[in-house]
Amino acid sequence: MKPRVYPVLMLAFALFCPVLQAQDFVWAPDFPVGSTIPLLDAPDEQGNQQTLSTLTGEQGLVLFFARSFDWCPFCKAQFKDLIEKQSGFNDRGYNIATITYDPVATLAVVAEDQQPGFPLLHDEAITHVNAYGILNTDNAPGSFAYGVPQPGILVISPQGIILAKFSEENFRERPDLSWVFEQLDKL
Repeated sequence: MKPRVYPVLMLAFALFCPVLQAQDFVWAPDFPVGSTIPLLDAPDEQGNQQTLSTLTGEQGLVLFFARSFDWCPFCKAQFKDLIEKQSGFNDRGYNIATITYDPVATLAVVAEDQQPGFPLLHDEAITHVNAYGILNTDNAPGSFAYGVPQPGILVISPQGIILAKFSEENFRERPDLSWVFEQLDKL
């Protein structure tokens, strides 16, 4: 009977390890749902300073932290999806905005090319990435990608309270917007 216990234990370990590992990842750990955002004050693609009060919709703001719309293929794909589905946010009373370390001039080119219909914010000196504690530490200071966040989405009330947050541990994966819509409908 003992020889069968070992394989059963190994199987149980193999089945539960991925669950335990998945639970280890917490995006923006210092800012759980229900807490107040630390900061939102950044120039948009036209150089106009934007804040929560200038960005929020009736229900709030859905803020997308992205790596780069200039060179990141995963961000570009998410951006395209966001443009196509932005009415789903607006219909629920939420405005949307994105924030990346891309310079204002780069964001202006992206906005001109893509016509997103929502603000593209520049995270000057990675102030927001640092304030939210979401700096992707895989990139060393001085590298071209230093300053990018671990991508994610914050749902923020007009008063600055975090209502929900979404992210994936692997920066190549992004939360499905249909699922995000389902979660918004529950708020």
